[in-house]
Amino acid sequence: MPFARFNKALALLLAAAVAVGCSPRIASSSMYPAMSWDPRSLITVDDPVIRTTLKAILSDNTDIRTDFRRVQDWEASHIVYDRNAYTHWQLPSETISKGAGDCKDYSTLLCSLWRAYGVPASDVYVAIGQSPDGILHAFLIEKYLNGKWQVIEPQIGGFITSDLFAIDTAQTYAINYLFNDREYGSNTTWIYQKIRGLSSAASPQLAQAKKPLPVVKSFSADPPTIYLGKSTTLSWVVDGAAYVGIDQGVGGVDPTGTVVVSPRDTTLYKLVASNTGGSVTENLSVRVINFNTARSSQPVLSMPQDVELPFSIGFAGWHKEGETVNNVNAGQPVSAVINLKGGSSGQCIMRIWRSIDAGHDEIVAQWGFKYDGIEGSGQISFAPSYAAGESGTQGYYADLMKDGVQVWVMPNGYPPRLTVAPKPGYGALSVGFVGWRSGVDAIYTSKKGQALATAITLSGGDSGQYTLNVRRDTQGLSDEAVQQLTFFYDGTSAVQGLIFVPLYATGESSTRGYYLDLYKDGKFIWSLSGTYPPRLIVTK
Repeated sequence: MPFARFNKALALLLAAAVAVGCSPRIASSSMYPAMSWDPRSLITVDDPVIRTTLKAILSDNTDIRTDFRRVQDWEASHIVYDRNAYTHWQLPSETISKGAGDCKDYSTLLCSLWRAYGVPASDVYVAIGQSPDGILHAFLIEKYLNGKWQVIEPQIGGFITSDLFAIDTAQTYAINYLFNDREYGSNTTWIYQKIRGLSSAASPQLAQAKKPLPVVKSFSADPPTIYLGKSTTLSWVVDGAAYVGIDQGVGGVDPTGTVVVSPRDTTLYKLVASNTGGSVTENLSVRVINFNTARSSQPVLSMPQDVELPFSIGFAGWHKEGETVNNVNAGQPVSAVINLKGGSSGQCIMRIWRSIDAGHDEIVAQWGFKYDGIEGSGQISFAPSYAAGESGTQGYYADLMKDGVQVWVMPNGYPPRLTVAPKPGYGALSVGFVGWRSGVDAIYTSKKGQALATAITLSGGDSGQYTLNVRRDTQGLSDEAVQQLTFFYDGTSAVQGLIFVPLYATGESSTRGYYLDLYKDGKFIWSLSGTYPPRLIVTK
């Protein structure tokens, strides 16, 4: 990415860390409301502005990013960091209207958008933390994305992410308050146990008994198939849930209810029901027929219920960036599409296999969906890791399971199986050090307790799981990692950055300075030298 764009992003990253827009103490400023009041009203799930904004963000059906990432990226690119926004708490609609806010405003807006999307309240919270030198900062913790608690800096888009457990960040910013639209706690024991996911006594305002899991008695659409531009009514009945939500922009709902939706394409809706015992999900597919692609605009005659049309499966091709392909390079994303007609309804699983030798083929991707017995499609995306000839690879093919039985497999002729060429050579891995930064300024000496940003650039080399560490250089001791970022690198080029706060000055506890190192798949591959680029020196 252009350095100017990265420099701007890095400045935002640091602004998030030092929270210059936040008052030194939450409770000491009448302009920065004390947390003696209930902050749950700041998460405005049902605000029409939030709903309208969310639908606009998700309206581009050509966007291949996940909905979760699209919402975060939209906020990072449409809201400007305002150093003067600490004067009062903004409602999310006010932040959208102004197009500006500080860390607390970013956090409450993103939490509102994700909750309106359907993220359960138990999976996302706004956190207010305090560093050892009294700096306050607001950020999000969530576990919806991959099932583990991680820190999200709302000011930063998808090209810089934090994959840290919330408990790691809490060691830098001791969390004083944790809230969303349904829960609010300031009891330190409860907060840390909440982050760790341990069961124990909660704060008084949140004390709940352990319960059995909720039961989804029904979740249906009437009608289940509509023409483009028409609507269908989703209905559900859930027992024993403290929270019920539906994704695709529906959001939090009552345990029993209905909602009218008008999807533009065939859409899978996920209902999530949760209580103190845990959560359950139920999926529902609504099929959308486009007049422009249908054979006739005349109403479709329904068949008698006791007549079952023959079950047919057609392969719609391998697709890359909207084009039909039969060959890609290793590591390039590609999708396979099949069309289903007739037969009976059932639970389907579409799978992608790597063809090796008979009896040794392996599954590299799979996706489950519910088929209504009339007409539907299945699509699965993956990035092949091996080219033809590598590790015995002959190609890739698809098959379909229905109710646990294989009902179709791609033949070894036509339609063609996918062949994969080696990834274009990008040369050896090159790692560049962007520098230690305070705002947009490069520095080589920092003060103890001052939040800093740092980053590296990568080009060439192999794809894989990489881990970037900030380490405290100690005399005669094992250098400890004081901050860590784990990310997937595709082998082409990338920029990765993180925030950390040096808690020891040079000379304290055998500290000589701070440096970076990089690991790939658990193996050391690079370290910041002790001469140039310079390691960071920290003063008291």
